[in-house]
Amino acid sequence: MDIAKLRHVFSTRIRKLREGKLNQGEFADSVGISRGAMSYYEQESRTPDIGVLRAICVKYNVSADYLLGIIPDPNHQVADVCQETGLSPDAVKTLNLLTRLINAGEFPTKEHMADTFGDELLDVFRISPFTSVPEVLNILLRDDEGLSLLTMLGAVITGAEVDTGGKEIQIRIKSAAKNFQITVPVEDITPALWVNIQSHADDMRKKFQAGEE
Repeated sequence: MDIAKLRHVFSTRIRKLREGKLNQGEFADSVGISRGAMSYYEQESRTPDIGVLRAICVKYNVSADYLLGIIPDPNHQVADVCQETGLSPDAVKTLNLLTRLINAGEFPTKEHMADTFGDELLDVFRISPFTSVPEVLNILLRDDEGLSLLTMLGAVITGAEVDTGGKEIQIRIKSAAKNFQITVPVEDITPALWVNIQSHADDMRKKFQAGEE
C-alpha cells in the first residue's frame, strides 16, 4: 500500500471512530495530539507516527492493523473468526451480540439493558427474538445430519431454476457452494418448498452477492 492509500485508510477509519460521538478537536484531545495534527490526518496530508497509532489503539480499543487497512474490522477478534470460519464480519458481530444477550440473562429494567449494550441497543431489539441462533448452529454443526440440513438451507437461499433440456422437467437446485448443484424431478419438489424458493431466492441471492462486492 502506498503512502497516499495508507493516509486515506487511516483518515477514513479515525473519522469512523469519532462519528456521532466526538468532533475533530475532542477526538484529538482524547488521544493527546494537537488539533492541527488531527486536521492534517483527516485531510490525508500527514502520516501518523507510532506514538499516535498507539494512543488511538489504547483509547478506543482498536487494532493498529485496522487503522492501517490490514484487517477490515476494528480488532483481531472478529477478523480471526472470519478467517477461521469463512463468516462475514457482519455475521460474526451478530452472533457475538446474540451470545452476549443470551449470557446476560434477564434485565430488571430497560435502563439496565441500555447501560449494558449502549449504542448496540437498537441491534439488540432487532435480533432479540432470535436468541437461539448460536445454539441452533452448535447443534447443526456437530454431526452429519445437521450439516445436511445446513446444505439444504444453503440451496434454498441460493435459488433454483427449471431444467427443460431433458425428457422430463427437472428442478436444478444450486448450492451455496460454488460449482455444486443437484437436479431432481419436478414431482419430488413439494409445492410449499418450490413456492418458497421462487419467492425468496432472487432477493436473497442479490443481497448475498451485494455483500461480497
